[in-house]
Amino acid sequence: MLRREELHHKLVILMRDKFNLPQETLEESMRLNEDLRIDSVMIIQLIVYIELELGLEVPDETLDPRIFATIGSVLDFMMELTPVTLPEELEGVR
Repeated sequence: MLRREELHHKLVILMRDKFNLPQETLEESMRLNEDLRIDSVMIIQLIVYIELELGLEVPDETLDPRIFATIGSVLDFMMELTPVTLPEELEGVR
């Protein structure tokens, strides 16, 4: 299980690279929509990146718009996720 600091670092890199954010660091209090200009389509992309790039399983039934209010709320959510489990035939593909 990743520590919060590690997840924060990975999330910052992911968001900077994928969304071209100019910020060097992302404070936990930063609001995704208001401060970082991340819209609903980008949030859907973020969910996909969390699964594909960070290898964390995001169950559909756990999604709630409040999760994506701030960097801190996203990290809280990510701390609860489990690693993606691949079917045996795909284990070596990843």
